[in-house]
Amino acid sequence: MSPNPVSQFDSLSARDEESALESAGDDAALAAELFEALIMGLPAEIESLRACLGESDWPGLAEYAHQTRGATRYCGVPALDAAIEALERAARASDPLRCSEGLAQVEVQVKRLVEP
Repeated sequence: MSPNPVSQFDSLSARDEESALESAGDDAALAAELFEALIMGLPAEIESLRACLGESDWPGLAEYAHQTRGATRYCGVPALDAAIEALERAARASDPLRCSEGLAQVEVQVKRLVEP
């Protein structure tokens, strides 16, 4: 991967604090806690997604993507949410190329969140 890979989701915000706050019922501490939990859990989620992709386990990949999206929807991370949704759709279609590209897109968006 190049140092600054380009993603079709780069036009979306990596982080939308207002949306995160709204999802947390205007509780800033809860919004921060949910975001921190997402960030801490992403390495394991990415590994699970990679494992399913490597095994061509499309139902498993779709399920892991769906579970991950359960967290991304409430954390104010629109670009990652869109990327993980696209990966889930690709997995449900059992499309190896789209799944591979989709996981790469997810990884780009994760980097946008965790790297300054």
